[in-house]
Amino acid sequence: MITRLHTILACLTVISMMYACTPAPFYEEMKTVNGMWEANDPGVFEFEISDTTQKYTMLMNLRHTEAYPYSNMYVFMQLDFPNGKKSIDTLECLLADPRGKWGGRSMGDLVDHRIGLRQKNEPVIFPLKGTYKVTITQAMREDPLREVMDIGFALEEWESN
Repeated sequence: MITRLHTILACLTVISMMYACTPAPFYEEMKTVNGMWEANDPGVFEFEISDTTQKYTMLMNLRHTEAYPYSNMYVFMQLDFPNGKKSIDTLECLLADPRGKWGGRSMGDLVDHRIGLRQKNEPVIFPLKGTYKVTITQAMREDPLREVMDIGFALEEWESN
């Protein structure tokens, strides 16, 4: 019994150390949509940029149930710059492989995805200091989009591999 308890405690210690060594994102926020994501209810995320030389990785966080009926999701992503200019992209997010296996991390009946919002995971540099706003809107034909629980946005400092 003691040996088993020691093994469990050792595993938990290693896991917590791994997460403690992971740097926190520069910015991260989630919005709950409770299983029905309506096209007129986008995720809106605002963040401040003060260093115009820092490179970032832009990520969309998505949580859906195992019952989500599609292997992908289309979204509109709008980036508002501090000077009032806007950039709008339509993105396809692949969520499952051709056999239907979810690409995200499953826990219970929920699946979490961290999806890069740039091709080939290229970094982004924000050219102006100030407040930026990212708006993520679901662009699927089904409205409301069922089985989506949370939508989020994250910025991580870019690390070249």
